Amino acid sequence: MKLSFDFDKTVGRIKPMHGIGQPPFDVGNEGIDGSWLHWLTEANIPYSRLHDTYGFFGGNFFVDIPILFRNFDADETDPASYDFAFTDDLFAKLEAAGVEPYFRLGVSI
Repeated sequence: MKLSFDFDKTVGRIKPMHGIGQPPFDVGNEGIDGSWLHWLTEANIPYSRLHDTYGFFGGNFFVDIPILFRNFDADETDPASYDFAFTDDLFAKLEAAGVEPYFRLGVSI
């Protein structure tokens, strides 16, 4: 296969494909410390996939089904059965850093 390029012809913008997974942050008593997210802004990272997000060493902050819906015996139609506080805070910090979150609903390893 032979590739050729015509650098005199503009076709359009190249779609950004350099996203990351597991954004860099820390969790304290006041919620998510987003001070590390500046690395994503400076590197012009457009996307962050939220998979296996923050759970090492027993951290209880995942974007996962068992964290969002902690009691599997609870009423799944009752909004009070869900906990989106961590997810909402993470989304807000990512968006403030100019990074679009990609939400993956599943279970971490």
